[in-house]
Amino acid sequence: MYDIFLISDDVAGEKMAGPGIRAWELARSLAQKFKAVLAVPDYSYKSSKPRILKNIDFDVIEYSLSDSALIEETGKKSRIIIIQGYVLSKFPVIKNLPAHLICDLYVPFPLETLFIHQKKMQSLKDREYVHLKDLSVYNDQIRHGDHFLCANLRQRDLFAGSLLSLNRINPRYLDQSPVLDSLISVVPFGISRDEPQEKKQVKRDFLTNKFPQIQKDSVLFLWGGVISNWFDPLTLIRAVKKAAAQNPKIKLLFLSTQHANPLLPELDMAKDAMELSGTLGLTEKHVFFNHEWVDYQRRGEYFRAADVGVSIHINHFETYYSFRTRILDYLKYELPIICTQGDYFSELVKERGLGLTVGSENQDDLTSAILRLAGDPQICQESKKRIRETKKSFYWETVSEPLVKYCSKVLSGEEKKKTVPAERKEGALKALGKKYFWFSFQKLPMKISSKIRRFFKF
Repeated sequence: MYDIFLISDDVAGEKMAGPGIRAWELARSLAQKFKAVLAVPDYSYKSSKPRILKNIDFDVIEYSLSDSALIEETGKKSRIIIIQGYVLSKFPVIKNLPAHLICDLYVPFPLETLFIHQKKMQSLKDREYVHLKDLSVYNDQIRHGDHFLCANLRQRDLFAGSLLSLNRINPRYLDQSPVLDSLISVVPFGISRDEPQEKKQVKRDFLTNKFPQIQKDSVLFLWGGVISNWFDPLTLIRAVKKAAAQNPKIKLLFLSTQHANPLLPELDMAKDAMELSGTLGLTEKHVFFNHEWVDYQRRGEYFRAADVGVSIHINHFETYYSFRTRILDYLKYELPIICTQGDYFSELVKERGLGLTVGSENQDDLTSAILRLAGDPQICQESKKRIRETKKSFYWETVSEPLVKYCSKVLSGEEKKKTVPAERKEGALKALGKKYFWFSFQKLPMKISSKIRRFFKF
């Protein structure tokens, strides 16, 4: 028997991106108090000597997309199941299991896929079809989940709206929990504890061997993640060209042009970034692309070798509700940050003085910020000092506290499975009443009109 069964929708283990890292680290945090098992896709990267599997307190199993038997069998032996992404649509059997179901919605994937397919699909009809399918998957989680996780208060508002629209927030529920605590927990993405810091000269050596133009005295700006379609590497590359003309020591490294998950489509923005850098004559001189995905336990080498972390995006709908996980790595390794205004982290960077924020698609703004951080050691040191304090609130054991607390309540019997309201189909009488008599009901006293509507099920 397991207390908690976590299912990662993305690859997890030695090579993993945000969703896999989150599932892995939440499993690690929960395993300090509960008996936990993590299921990862069988196409996750595996080496002959997986160091990451040593010294962990939770079990790891591999599932196949073509066989739900393992998921069903483990789910039956678990009291709580935590899922993310498309897991529920891949394994609908989870809906019928008696376990308490927690849906981790820290990635609002219907928003992301709007931009993923924008360039890939020429047909608007095809994009609308994919969007409706994604929306159906998302709504299915809203209908069947007992509890939901989000990464910040903006996301909490977004998901509260979804829960309200599907009648998961209703009079019966609000009588029990007026502030939604038993329905939604804010669990940000986190960072692990610091590793021992090495000397700067030692840190940069491996990178200089790989990219000879990145010298020990270079000022290295790091793009610490994939180059997804909702990001804006193009404005950044143009700004680096202008900044490098004034300070030739400025270098920009993109950590990876590929995703850790082999099933995900090619990144269009990564191709555009490489093409622009080549056209501007910057590649292997001032702009560098690392093409393979860096192992989870080795990625720290790149962050320790950098001077500044960058996260540049275009302002749009996805931006407002995003939670840029690469920023957490910048905090972990105490890198001053340059980021675009408009998302959660830009407010944090500005409010706490963790670096500089710039306007969306503002090349001049960005050029000035790059030159300032490249040429002003004092502002960098001040940012590092503030980052050192800020990052303490993002350690995994801290951010996972609301989830640990909720799971404890479930396992003690204090929190029960939620009663999901049945969907009512609109009958002919109801449709007739809404069409012809609704306005009349508004004029009646509330007590009388509500009785009539309830009687006729209007």
